[in-house]
Amino acid sequence: MKKYLCLLLFLLVSVTVNAQTNTLAAFNLHQSEVLKAGMFVLGGWALLNIVIGSFRMMKATRNKRFFFQMNIYWNIVNLVIASVALYALLTTDAAALNLSQSIVQHGWYKKVLYLNIGLDVAYILLGMWLQERARYSPKTEQLKGWGQAIVLQGFFLLILDIVLAAMLENRAAILYSLIP
Repeated sequence: MKKYLCLLLFLLVSVTVNAQTNTLAAFNLHQSEVLKAGMFVLGGWALLNIVIGSFRMMKATRNKRFFFQMNIYWNIVNLVIASVALYALLTTDAAALNLSQSIVQHGWYKKVLYLNIGLDVAYILLGMWLQERARYSPKTEQLKGWGQAIVLQGFFLLILDIVLAAMLENRAAILYSLIP
């Protein structure tokens, strides 16, 4: 009888550990897929802005020329960020992370997203300040165009970062429930 109880206890523990491992792997894969989708959206937005801005800048005049110019510059940086992040996400096996690595990685992703949300608000405020400063500057057209572009990019990034942070926060309870 003792042998059967020990065997039953062993099977119960191994099934629990296996279920926990499967849940952790599923959590990590879902988190990775959410971030990949976010980086594909960012990269697509960047490419779209670069292509459209390049064509529109050739025909634009006054502040619209500077608007498209800033969009191109801004989205070159966005494209680099999206490419590096996608490379990191695609070359990492998310399912192979253990619980402590998953907790650290999840926390790091959330910190980066919350920092980015703060920066996005700062971008919007900077763009608004540039537009206001354009009223009293000899570089009126340039400051107005750059300000409009920075506000647009800031709003897009703010929406993207809030959505990504909400999606990560939405499933955080699954990860934290795995902590013994």
